[in-house]
Amino acid sequence: MKKLLLVFITNLIFFSCEDVVEIPLNDSKEILIVDAYINWIKETNKTEQKVNLSLSSPYFKKTSQPATGASVYIEDENGKIYQFTEENSGNYIPIDTIPYDTENSYTLNIQYKNQTYIGEESLKTVSSIDRIEQESVELFGNEAVQLEAYCFDPIEENNYSYFEFTSTELDFPEYNIFRDDFSSGGEYYGFLLDSGLNKGDLVKVRQFGLSNFGYNYWYLLILQNTQQGGPFVGTPVNLRGNIVNMNNSNENAFGYFRMSEVSEVDYVIK
Repeated sequence: MKKLLLVFITNLIFFSCEDVVEIPLNDSKEILIVDAYINWIKETNKTEQKVNLSLSSPYFKKTSQPATGASVYIEDENGKIYQFTEENSGNYIPIDTIPYDTENSYTLNIQYKNQTYIGEESLKTVSSIDRIEQESVELFGNEAVQLEAYCFDPIEENNYSYFEFTSTELDFPEYNIFRDDFSSGGEYYGFLLDSGLNKGDLVKVRQFGLSNFGYNYWYLLILQNTQQGGPFVGTPVNLRGNIVNMNNSNENAFGYFRMSEVSEVDYVIK
């Protein structure tokens, strides 16, 4: 009798586990994400000007949702307005090109779902990439390519920038950030170290000028995306950029409005 009772209880537990338990998740409110940039390429005098808008998504949702139907413009200190039009879902481009101007500040204005967001920035210059040096180093037992993009830091100036290395042979872009605390009047460089690059591969090397606030933002952003974790590593948090919600300061957008002079070099691996 005890054996039959045990079998009955075991079967009851087993079949009870077949029930699907749905746990409601408290998804956070959608937040506007802004990726806005004005790039001026020194070597070609070309410009890249775009505002990308999207919405934050729940933790388990892997796709992002574009923020469509927004009104976007940039205004200079003299009140001149540069209107943006929606090129495709969530991507906005200026109708008229914003000129190269390092003397004035510019204000990005976004109106979306009855909320007004603004961000202020000015164009930051950057040193030219003078040369790129390549060498082979050992990385975890394999031969790797190291690139060093050298620049000269103007004396008696506070300069901030970040380097970007991109290639079809790299899984992800590589970023370095720079501030001239110890290199004023001397050389400095950004570097790439990768074991997947081979002779003939093309690497695009860029250096972007940043403001002091922009440097701090990119420093934390890169740190969060590169740290490996461990018992003493802090929990990543959502970074606040320079985009402010004028209707509700507790619901500021994520992201950044950046204006950068850019030095660009295409380098072929030897």
